[in-house]
Amino acid sequence: MYGQPEIPRPEHMKERDDAFIKKAITGFNGDRKEASKAWASVAEEFFRNGNLHYAIRRYNQAWLLDPENYLAYWGFGQIKLARDELDASISNFEKAKSLINDPYQEPALQSDTGSAYTYKAMSIPGEFAEEKARYFEISFQHFRKSSELDPAYSFAYKRWAIALYESGKYAETWEKVKKAESLNEPISEKFLALLREKMPEPL
Repeated sequence: MYGQPEIPRPEHMKERDDAFIKKAITGFNGDRKEASKAWASVAEEFFRNGNLHYAIRRYNQAWLLDPENYLAYWGFGQIKLARDELDASISNFEKAKSLINDPYQEPALQSDTGSAYTYKAMSIPGEFAEEKARYFEISFQHFRKSSELDPAYSFAYKRWAIALYESGKYAETWEKVKKAESLNEPISEKFLALLREKMPEPL
C-alpha cells in the first residue's frame, strides 16, 4: 500500500496515482473494481513465477484501484509469508478474509491463512508451549473451515497434515494425509518418511 498509512503519500505521488488510475480504467469502461481484479490477476502470475518484485508492484496497483479488493490483501499476505514476515502476513490474510465476496475462492484463502498461522506457531520457541499451541489451534480452525466450505479442496488437507505433524499430532496427520491422497493430492515421499519415523503408517 505504498507504506500507507504509516508513511504519508506525497502530493506528487498522489498525482501519479491519479494518472495511473485514469489510464488503467480506460479498458474497463471506467470500472475501477474490474481493473483492480485484472491487475491482481497479473500480480498472481508474477507471484507464481517467483517474481516477488513485480508481484508486489501489481498488487499495490490493484489496491490503489480498489482498496476493498480482497485479492490485493491476499497477495500482500502471500508475499509477506514468502518473506517470512509472519505477523504482517497474518494481518493481510485476516483483512482479505474480512473482504472476500467469492465463495469459490474462500476455501483457498482459509487454507493460506491457516498456513500463515502454522508458520507463526513453528516460529515460537518451545518454552512458550501455550502460545505455540494456541497458534497451531488457530491454524487447525482455518483448515477445518476450508474443508467445510469445500470438502474436495485437497490442498487444505495437505497443509493441515503439515500443521498437525509440526504440532506432534501424528495419528491425526496420517488421517489428513490419507484424505489428501484420496483426493489425488500428492504428498512428498520426504514428508511421508519423516512421518513414518514418528509413527508407522496405519493399515
